[in-house]
Parts: sequence; C-alpha cells; structure tokens
Amino acid sequence: MEPLDLSHAPPRGPREKLLGLTFLARTIDKMRAQLPGGNLNGYVVDMPRGLSAFLLKRVGVDRAELQAVVASARDEAEVLAWFSAHADLSDVAGVNAKLESLTIERATDEDRALVYQLHPGLEARPDLVAFYDIFEFDDARAARAGG
Repeated sequence: MEPLDLSHAPPRGPREKLLGLTFLARTIDKMRAQLPGGNLNGYVVDMPRGLSAFLLKRVGVDRAELQAVVASARDEAEVLAWFSAHADLSDVAGVNAKLESLTIERATDEDRALVYQLHPGLEARPDLVAFYDIFEFDDARAARAGG
C-alpha cells in the first residue's frame, strides 16, 4: 500500500467501518502513515493501551503482523482479505459497542495526562469524554489548522 501523510488530512474517522468494525479503517490509515514516506503527524498507533491495540486484541490480531501486511499489500482489499482470515469476527457488534463506550474518565491518571498531551485543546472541551468524540474533535481541529 502507499504511505499516507496525515499532515494533509486526518486518518479516517473512528466510527468508519471496515468489515463491520469501527476503528479498523483509522488503524490501517495510521499504519500506512508509519510506512517509509508516510507521516503520522502526531497520531499514534503503537500505544499498548490505545484503541487500536484494544481493537486488535479483541479480534485476536497481532499488531506487528497487521503492520507487516499493510506494508506489503498492494491495496486495502488485500489487507482486508488477510484480516478476515486471521481475525475473530464473531462478535463485531460487541467489539464496536465496547470501543464506542470507552471514555477518558475510565483511563488511569497517566493515560489521561497522555490523552490531554496528544489532543491539544481538549481542556477547553470538558464535555468530550468518549474517545470517539475526542478523536473527531481533534481531527476537525487538525483539518481546520491544515493538518
């Protein structure tokens, strides 16, 4: 796949679905941004307690294996074919519900501090507690700033 430069546009939104899963499209975009020539632009995909890690753990896919597939695949269809063959997709609705319910309030103090560091301007929006809402806010802020 071609690398992505997330300084030009944010990754796909957290609610966008691939194979019925939310957050998978975003995870793949961030992995593409890690490829040579890509640019994460402050986005992260390797956090051991992040949402990408949570998603992959819930469906039984190793992050490093998926990253290698993203690096070698011709296109997203090839990545999705591999993912379908290696992931446990028996409870997609349950995985989505869990991901959509994750909030900053449930994070450790250390993780909460990291979230505020990674998402500038969040202090001004105490109403945003669900991670999906936080990511959408931050993506919109980045898009207004030009990346």
